[in-house]
Amino acid sequence: MYNEHQNNIAIYIHWPFCARKCPYCDFNSHEAKSKIDIKLWMKAYQNEIAFEQRRLGKKLVKSVFFGGGTPSLMPIKLVEFILNKLNKVWHIDQNTEISLEANPSSVESKKFYNLSKIGVNRVSLGIQSLRDSKLKFLGRTHSAKEGKEAIEIANKYFNKVSCDLIYGVPKQSKISWENELKELIACANGHISAYQLTIEKGTQFFSDHKNNKFVLPSEKCLLILYKLTDRILHQNGYKKYETSNYSFSNCESIHNLAVWRGLEYIGLGPGAHGRVIRDKSWYATQRIYSPSKWLNCLIKNKNSLIVDSKINSNERAIEIVLTALRLREGLDLNKLNTLTNNLHSKEIINKNALNELSKSGLLNLDNSVVKVTKKGSPILNTILYKILC
Repeated sequence: MYNEHQNNIAIYIHWPFCARKCPYCDFNSHEAKSKIDIKLWMKAYQNEIAFEQRRLGKKLVKSVFFGGGTPSLMPIKLVEFILNKLNKVWHIDQNTEISLEANPSSVESKKFYNLSKIGVNRVSLGIQSLRDSKLKFLGRTHSAKEGKEAIEIANKYFNKVSCDLIYGVPKQSKISWENELKELIACANGHISAYQLTIEKGTQFFSDHKNNKFVLPSEKCLLILYKLTDRILHQNGYKKYETSNYSFSNCESIHNLAVWRGLEYIGLGPGAHGRVIRDKSWYATQRIYSPSKWLNCLIKNKNSLIVDSKINSNERAIEIVLTALRLREGLDLNKLNTLTNNLHSKEIINKNALNELSKSGLLNLDNSVVKVTKKGSPILNTILYKILC
């Protein structure tokens, strides 16, 4: 499960700007208020990469993930510049997965060819819906037609294409969701992420929902939509490898798997988080959140980290349990111990709860590997609460 070499690393690059803030989004994303000086941003990313290389030494980059915000709005020359700097201080080879999140607008789709030429080999398309009325509710700026066209263009230029969909919106029926899924399957190619709409504090939807401007589907309806998603995607060759992610064989996200498995990853850019190893200890990192403050700090050659804290083996183990049990492959307790300086898993996991949940058919125990069953998947959070001491 965790057989990657210790010098392999995943890198997340955050681009904080977008054309318009979606009402459900609680990420560090901002509508640009003024013209962005790309030369300054080049210098800032360059300085941050150099700082991390000095701290962490030689690494083989297994994956690079441009997230946001909307990275497909980044100038091509900035994406290329960052990739060249990463390759210069570490090493990117032909097996490195280079992903970039993209909105499926016609403007951004025109960049796909050039992005493929500079090394991007996977795009994650924020389709979100193939219904114009639903896209309007979600605050998206593209149309269903543009979404389909973006998928078609992306399939021409990238080895891997992932499509995101959101379900659980107001007045959504089982039939409408089933038809939408089948419509996406007809044009998608290898990877689909299906996320339930959640209402997060600090978003426009949080205040709208609080003020009864819309009503979400019932828990019963959401469970039906969740199970329907599993069934329809499975029938069409998509294997569920994480709670919300489905793919054909060898189309999984290498970057996200590394993070979920508890491997080392660097976060670069405003507000980016990371988990890195120094002197055989785990460190939690976070960058300055404000894009302008982050930029000003780095162009003055200052350290952009606001968090750089050693985390003990127990804390790191709990983090890994929380993500690894979302995976179809499950959690290997022996590998967990190795990743956390030979911490014995019984120090954080309630063995009695494991056995009880196994007898109830909610978990499957196979030697050292713990997996959440199909029956247990809808109540994963409850399972995690019970097994963590």
